[in-house]
Amino acid sequence: MAASLAQDYLTSESRQLAKRSWSLTPVGGGELFSRRKERGDMVRNVSPLAQRRRLAQELRKLRGRRGISLEDVARELECDSSWLSRVERAERGIRPKDVKSLLDLYKVVDEARREELLELSRRAGTRDWWHRFRKGLKPKFEVYLGLEADASTIRSYQTQVVPGILQTSQYAWAVIEATDVEGVVDADEMIKVKMARQEMLTRDQHPVQLFVVLDEAVLHRRVGSADTMKGQIEHLLEMGRLPNVVIQVLPFTTGAHAAMAGAFNVLEFPESADLGVVYLEQATSGLVLQSEREIRRYALMWGNIAGKALSPQESAALITARSHGAS
Repeated sequence: MAASLAQDYLTSESRQLAKRSWSLTPVGGGELFSRRKERGDMVRNVSPLAQRRRLAQELRKLRGRRGISLEDVARELECDSSWLSRVERAERGIRPKDVKSLLDLYKVVDEARREELLELSRRAGTRDWWHRFRKGLKPKFEVYLGLEADASTIRSYQTQVVPGILQTSQYAWAVIEATDVEGVVDADEMIKVKMARQEMLTRDQHPVQLFVVLDEAVLHRRVGSADTMKGQIEHLLEMGRLPNVVIQVLPFTTGAHAAMAGAFNVLEFPESADLGVVYLEQATSGLVLQSEREIRRYALMWGNIAGKALSPQESAALITARSHGAS
């Protein structure tokens, strides 16, 4: 039921564009969206957090197939069951020697399979490219960066500003200047992080599929100089021409809608059976939601606003009109 509701909300134009890279169709098990399964081994993604998530999922599957409880594993390995629970939720890492112990307990004898999982644990222990910027990041935002790096699909609804992954450096600078009320943000470093994130849209292998709904207010709110705003709007038009990027505008005339509580991001991952995660950005921190109930709610909210928003073609026309008005 939820799947058909989410599908019905989308415009036919949005669905046609989306079909080039993903499919929004009901699938078994009550999932809201079906994902294009990427070919390749489990270590395709380079983010250590991505490796940790993949390893956690595989270890959870292996334990489930053996029918062993967390408490049983804890007794056998003389460890804390809460530690293993955090490992299986990717909330903490695990050393290769502990992975070996788990694989022995789960009767995994295939050498290639064992090495694949051990390699995941080794890679999960390395540092992400943004580690050197860590001190300047909001709490939980570095977690989001790891999730974003692993995502196959990102859906972003924004009410105030252009999402960071689509910002120009000048626009990003103006946003930081306006919001850094304490004067503690290293703007140069934060802009480097934003610019590096954008490479996932144009990389040769597995570029992320990005779907954006912008409240019309984003186009009218002047951020920085007139030239900065004009450059940002033109950049939106340019990025919207990419085959893996869909940009829609939710016009003022829409009135009330399901996402009036504020901006959010929904991320889905390749080779994953779960519904993904939701990320909410706040002034001083971020919040990652992972429960099925919460993710389903945000997926339905997305379906509501995507269906009420202008089509990508109509949105491009409105953005183009604003580019003239911003000059």
